[in-house]
Amino acid sequence: MTRDIEDRFQLHCEVAAEGSFYQPTFIAEKDQSLFSPEDVREVAEITKNLLSSIGAGDEQGFKKVVVDSAFRSPILASLGKMFEGQGGHYRLAVEDKSGRVIADSVAASEAISRFKESRLSPDTHTIVTGYFNKVDFKEHKLSLLIPSSGRLISCIYDEDIEQALLDNARDLIQVVGTIELDEDGNPQRITDVQEVHPVNTDDIDVIDLLPEYLKAKELNNLRVQVQLSEDKQTYFARLDELGIEQAAYTRSDLVDALQAELEFLWNSIAKEVDENLSPKARALKEALQKFFQEMS
Repeated sequence: MTRDIEDRFQLHCEVAAEGSFYQPTFIAEKDQSLFSPEDVREVAEITKNLLSSIGAGDEQGFKKVVVDSAFRSPILASLGKMFEGQGGHYRLAVEDKSGRVIADSVAASEAISRFKESRLSPDTHTIVTGYFNKVDFKEHKLSLLIPSSGRLISCIYDEDIEQALLDNARDLIQVVGTIELDEDGNPQRITDVQEVHPVNTDDIDVIDLLPEYLKAKELNNLRVQVQLSEDKQTYFARLDELGIEQAAYTRSDLVDALQAELEFLWNSIAKEVDENLSPKARALKEALQKFFQEMS
């Protein structure tokens, strides 16, 4: 995850209450944007529901909050570090606004251990990104170095994708197949390799993302910046001029998401009457109409 997205919503810590280690905290958006106070409250509610499911040992509740199974193991690992402390030298309790304890170290540690044992994360994943390390053409065997774990994993590939391997030797590549994950959510084995794609972080010309009924105005050279997450497994895109941020596992999915967002913004913001828009939304409307126009 990029630093910008991590910073979108922050946990603010106030001065600890006198005579104790009780520290009031609240969630707030870092910068003023299109998000309303209701959006921030929704993020806070999701955080509360996540911690409550851990505190209550509610496995189904945890699955409901963390819908994407690929994120469950990393989240459990992070919560484990938070609640289990430094070798048990401290205990943590989290209260809601009313003062009710929704999670504490003892209950949370037990729940996290049980959730891990029940393998809430999937046994398999379909896409993994790594550095092309070496290939055995005789045995059709590929070795891939996984950036997040530093683990070197091997797999058998179909002869049909051999040219793709040759074209991307020593590069960062995405392998599509059956990927088995370890308990921490890191790839440990690949079978049934179906496709190999190069990783492409080139900028995207906004003109290539517009729906067929829109065109760019003159002197419009907007480009979407593309980068990979720290573990190299996720694409991130941003277009600062319009406040757009998107994420996806593949570049093609990223392009689809950007196209959908631009179309949504044009129909929901650019074509809306000013009276129905907030000040931030009106500023976005002006930017959209500055850069684009409908086909005549």
